[in-house]
Amino acid sequence: MRSAVEERVRDGALDGILARGSEGLATSSERTGASARKANAQEAPTPSTGASFYERLAAPFETTFKDNRGGVELEYITGEQAISRLNEVLGVAGWSFKVLEHGYNQEADEVWVLAELKASFEGTLVERQQFGSQKIRRSRGTDQPLDIGFDLKGATTDALKKCAMAIGVGLYLSRKEVPVSDGAPAPALADSGTPTCAQCGDELKEVRFRDGTIWSPAQLASYGRRKHGRTLCMQHYREANEARKRAEQVVVRPEQRLDEIPF
Repeated sequence: MRSAVEERVRDGALDGILARGSEGLATSSERTGASARKANAQEAPTPSTGASFYERLAAPFETTFKDNRGGVELEYITGEQAISRLNEVLGVAGWSFKVLEHGYNQEADEVWVLAELKASFEGTLVERQQFGSQKIRRSRGTDQPLDIGFDLKGATTDALKKCAMAIGVGLYLSRKEVPVSDGAPAPALADSGTPTCAQCGDELKEVRFRDGTIWSPAQLASYGRRKHGRTLCMQHYREANEARKRAEQVVVRPEQRLDEIPF
């Protein structure tokens, strides 16, 4: 069953589902002649704030989304938001995106792509490559893949967002330090200066997620204090998230006494 999926991926199920920002990049060598340079200068978008290309690419988004993965709440943007930001800042002809390789990971039951983003920063060509992946969606009744093309598209969007993040788009979402909440106790520190878990006493360690997001010990400590009022290691942070989720799912019946609620 898995080999059939791999064969369909190999045979080019990706054709026709990849959205590209542009097929060509405008480079400085192509902008020859004084009149051409003058025309390009007039057509290029000039923000009233005078912000640099990078500042505009890396600007925070008004709307973001959240997802819970393995008991950890992550904040992210959509592929449409990433494409819109690239178009608005670089121009439709100022960047391009293509898939270099794609395949199927039988052990993980997911498709993957290796993609490349090229962007022109005032005549300088910048290239970034990243992997993206997507779990295969299967029928509950037959366990057959529902839509390999859709799964590949999801992996491609994942790779696009990672490439865009490499030049600043949404980068703040993965490195943002959450401030300590008012009244929250400062984290306990080990002799090494690393925060320690209030529940088990172990030093907090760097956490790496499959999508490339990294939490430093200080970030993990900040998330724990903000959400649960204390510094927690990753294991106890996830357990606290699950306990809160179970508590929020408890429904009190009208005839049920408060002392009967299981928490």
